[in-house]
Amino acid sequence: MTVLAHEMAAAPVEVPTVTSADQETVIASAAAAVAGDVEAALTLADHHPAGEASVRLRERLRGHIHTLAVPAERYADLLPESREKDIAASTVRFARKVARDCGSDPAIALRLLAKSVAHLARNTDLLRLV
Repeated sequence: MTVLAHEMAAAPVEVPTVTSADQETVIASAAAAVAGDVEAALTLADHHPAGEASVRLRERLRGHIHTLAVPAERYADLLPESREKDIAASTVRFARKVARDCGSDPAIALRLLAKSVAHLARNTDLLRLV
């Protein structure tokens, strides 16, 4: 997880920030893993959405949502009252809902989970590190 520059003043003590090249490498590696999972999910949704790999990928995407929802929610809370804030907050709510239940169609589930992860990652600035 990374902390956006405008979050630094409001960041709780337990939020990790980049202070070394090793931490940058770990964050970049996590960003690459998230981006890879999103891309793989969108590809599998079109070609083989019901296989064992897809089941494992859906679980990983749910994990990404749980991990990214907290900093994405923090980002939304820090925005001034605006349409952007409403969209950011509703994105977090929708992603959490998708993580709980995204229906029975495996292709739709993969797409919803992948897009939710991508939106949360964008709001936490994670995918810009790839």
